[in-house]
Amino acid sequence: MSLPPSSFPPPTTLPEPERTPAILIHLSPLAGLLLPTIGNLLGPLLAWLVYRDRSRALDGQGKEALNFQLSLWLYGVLITVLAFALFSLGLVGGAVGAVVGRPDAGAFAFFGAFAAFFAFYLPILLVLFLLPLVLMLVAVVRVSGGQAYRYPLTIRFLK
Repeated sequence: MSLPPSSFPPPTTLPEPERTPAILIHLSPLAGLLLPTIGNLLGPLLAWLVYRDRSRALDGQGKEALNFQLSLWLYGVLITVLAFALFSLGLVGGAVGAVVGRPDAGAFAFFGAFAAFFAFYLPILLVLFLLPLVLMLVAVVRVSGGQAYRYPLTIRFLK
């Protein structure tokens, strides 16, 4: 049984029978603990595919959870590329400094690259790890109270 597509947004309240599936949808990214790097995407995808035909509210919550995980994955990739570029620039600067005959400048650039790694990349990775857990708990509390939840910082890939 498939529901007809609607141009109306999903409801902002969840009826009692839909709360437990919505909670499962929001907890599904924990599959990432079993399948690192892909489980946090597969969990919401499978939960959304299972529950999307039951109601518009569950369809909306499934899309929301999947969009949030896709957004976090994209943010992680962009930050990793940026950190790799900055780290590489530090290594190249260190090598150039050593070749030019200024080993002190080369060492400064080399250690600066490591400092940038520990001062920039690791704290952001920590935030990208803890933020989804906190927001997932907020979503579970809101959904268990009957309110639909929209994650912040989410790119709406699925509308």
